[in-house]
Amino acid sequence: MTRRLVAGLIHTFRPLLKLNLLAFRVDAANTLFPPDEPEGEVVAPDPARLLFIGDAAASSYGLLHHGLGVVSQTSRYVARELASGCSWTSIADVELTMARAAKELANVDHDLDAVVIVLGPPDVLFGTTATEWTTSLHEIIHSVRLGPNPHCPVIVAAVPPMYRFRAMPRFIQRLLALQITRLNRASLAVADTVPGVSYVAFPSLDMCNTFIQDSLNWKTIHSLWGKQLGAVTSRTLAAQRSARDSI
Repeated sequence: MTRRLVAGLIHTFRPLLKLNLLAFRVDAANTLFPPDEPEGEVVAPDPARLLFIGDAAASSYGLLHHGLGVVSQTSRYVARELASGCSWTSIADVELTMARAAKELANVDHDLDAVVIVLGPPDVLFGTTATEWTTSLHEIIHSVRLGPNPHCPVIVAAVPPMYRFRAMPRFIQRLLALQITRLNRASLAVADTVPGVSYVAFPSLDMCNTFIQDSLNWKTIHSLWGKQLGAVTSRTLAAQRSARDSI
């Protein structure tokens, strides 16, 4: 299926996406979110300073506390792999889009060692085009690089397969999958052309079919995702530290 045809399908059936946006809002309003503070720290020498930009996942959707979420899981993985400290903050909102994130980043301290972007579901449901997504992603990267660390790596997570997380008609699943694919391709294209930007695929859920269909074990999903993001983030930071120490 050509990209032009996909874009046409998304445009034609955008009202269906908006209906799913309403369902997403109802679901979020009735879903557990942690009451504790999302920021955290692993106290040890030479801490890595991480900023996460995300929507429901970065808000620790479906969990009792943020320590179980993808943000904390990623950060603690980085601390273990680097054998160093780690501190993390986030820009997170259930309906945060790439465009809104680009605007909100202007109000955040950019003295960072890495930025991890965990966005997608709201953009999928709003029908964000690949061009709009790419433009906003470039704005985020540009804003980050204007900070004290002009070589700050940016890690872009794949949009999660949200059509697997709740029951819906097969046609809607297909429509969401097409939209997710085109946004992921846009992220991958940026990572392939902009130095210091990495794209991280969503972890395989092949062994998680039962809990996704039956009990929605969000703790497991957050843990798997954190390991995948943490592995790429720690490798990127380790390479930077090695280059720094060799000077």
